[in-house]
Amino acid sequence: MRAAGSIYACTLPSGSDHTLRLAMVLAFPTIGLEQLLHTDSLVLAALPLYQALHWLSDSLLALPLAAAAVWAGQRLATRLGLESSTALDMVGRGCLIALLFAFVLVPGAALHDWADRMTHAHAGLATHSHVPLPRLSTGGASPLARFAGHALNDAFKGQAVGLPLTILALAWGGRKPRPYSMATTKKMEA
Repeated sequence: MRAAGSIYACTLPSGSDHTLRLAMVLAFPTIGLEQLLHTDSLVLAALPLYQALHWLSDSLLALPLAAAAVWAGQRLATRLGLESSTALDMVGRGCLIALLFAFVLVPGAALHDWADRMTHAHAGLATHSHVPLPRLSTGGASPLARFAGHALNDAFKGQAVGLPLTILALAWGGRKPRPYSMATTKKMEA
């Protein structure tokens, strides 16, 4: 029977550098797809540098959310017994991470809209067709539900690119050569 530390060493990628790399693989393409879906093609063609910088800033804004989803998804997968050794378990890990990222993007959409209103000129020009953040004075849950539904819809659409890339990154980073034990090395020499 192995100690708990060795179980985690086998099933979890090592260190926060892997979490950050996986979060970047998840956040940048997902946010890029969402931006492409929300940006008018004429605006995209007319202002490509602005759109590239907007994609970069939005991706950086979503990066902590993606890192939280990667961290929580890895821990949840370990608790559920999904190891990094089989392809099916890696797909399960990727699905958990992508699902968590989609859910944290809902409050992230409110943060995004607030940041856009504070920092981007396009808030008044409508270069993106987002549902406006509901005002607190409107009363009722309908505007808030519409905003949350729109944000969740966008988040799941973004996972069309985020989920496959997350699974590939998990497969790439999770396949480590197994070290030979001393007994195996002695058998090979004989």
